[in-house]
Amino acid sequence: MARPVDLDPGTYAGTYKLVGGSLALDFANLVSYRGDHREHDWLDPPSNVSRWCAAVGLDAAVAEPPAELKRFREVTARTFLAIAEGARPTDADLSEIGARAAGVWARRRLRFPAEASAAEWVVSAASLSDEVAAAAAALLTSADALLRVSACSGCGWLFLDTSRNRRRQWCDPADCGNRARQRRHYERHAQSAQAKSRSSPRGAAASSQRSAT
Repeated sequence: MARPVDLDPGTYAGTYKLVGGSLALDFANLVSYRGDHREHDWLDPPSNVSRWCAAVGLDAAVAEPPAELKRFREVTARTFLAIAEGARPTDADLSEIGARAAGVWARRRLRFPAEASAAEWVVSAASLSDEVAAAAAALLTSADALLRVSACSGCGWLFLDTSRNRRRQWCDPADCGNRARQRRHYERHAQSAQAKSRSSPRGAAASSQRSAT
């Protein structure tokens, strides 16, 4: 089950969850029901940014204006939604992700902590967008990972489909998956009730009257 994150929803009734399986996809998912009348922006209020960073284990040192974070989030979302739909991302979006990721890699320094068993790369003064860009670039350069990028057929959230047959449809079976099952149950019940009504003597007579008029 996906892990909920304690973000301030304002008046929105939903919950944000880490379902992407990738930092870049979880960042893109900071909008629920993108392009729909139910759309909700999880970067509002701005205090949600630090909460989200803490939830994903990021220490983004450089503050960015909320408008810039939202803009780059949509660059990330467009890129991976295109891939989920079997299309090619735009050159402009790929170029921006690549430029940001290259800047992150150029600032990496190798260090060997005193008690560690191996050295590690560290990046000084990385912004949230830069961290996301590096994760997005790593995903974009993995053919196997790109084959697994999918979008929920309910809310549109992105995720890496790691199921054996790559047939996962939902962001979370407990949310969109459950709503879809409830909707199918209601539709089957309504169809069954309608069929019974037509087959009853009273229903048949009413149907006959409608046909005669």
